[in-house]
Amino acid sequence: MENQYVENVESSEQQPPPLQQPPPPPPPPPPQQQSSSQQEQKLSMPFLENGGITSNKQINCDGKKSIRDNTDVKFPPKCKINKAEKKKRLNARMRRLVCPKNASMVFSELYNNVSIQIKEHKIYTATIEIDGQIHSGNHSSKNKAKEKACENFFRDMLNKKLSEQSEKKEKSPEDVEIEVGENGSISKPKGPPQENFPWPEFASLAMNNLVNQWTL
Repeated sequence: MENQYVENVESSEQQPPPLQQPPPPPPPPPPQQQSSSQQEQKLSMPFLENGGITSNKQINCDGKKSIRDNTDVKFPPKCKINKAEKKKRLNARMRRLVCPKNASMVFSELYNNVSIQIKEHKIYTATIEIDGQIHSGNHSSKNKAKEKACENFFRDMLNKKLSEQSEKKEKSPEDVEIEVGENGSISKPKGPPQENFPWPEFASLAMNNLVNQWTL
């Protein structure tokens, strides 16, 4: 009996323990059924030229033609500029146009082909001849003599322009359309007004004289 018991113990020690089998994997979940609204939404997704998908509402095409007829093009909204911003932009534009310039600078811009002759003495005399008229300026400095001559020329030029305007006002206006309204007659000239006089250059000259007088 003891020998049989020992053999049983030895045989049980030599046999390895039984392997535990892993549990079977869970079955895969059933595919979710999509609702009809989602399916319709996918079907209503049009394809673009670059392979992308967009909704069937409004798209930005940057000037390109839409692929489908039922898609609408969304243009960028126009930015409205308030009055304060318009005034700031106008002031910046006028600052670039009307900058302080002395008489010789304005003359060189308007009459670049006309030379200014200098007579060198103790006092320099600068002369300008335009349309048979001579305008001169005297100063101890050569540049100041040029400025004096240009100032005298522009003074005569402005005086002539103002006298012409006063004569036109005294005469009866021609080529004027008269529109009769309920409250009376209103006269309007034909077409926009035209002007060849260099007013911006004169404004720059006036700005320069104002700065010099104020000694800023």
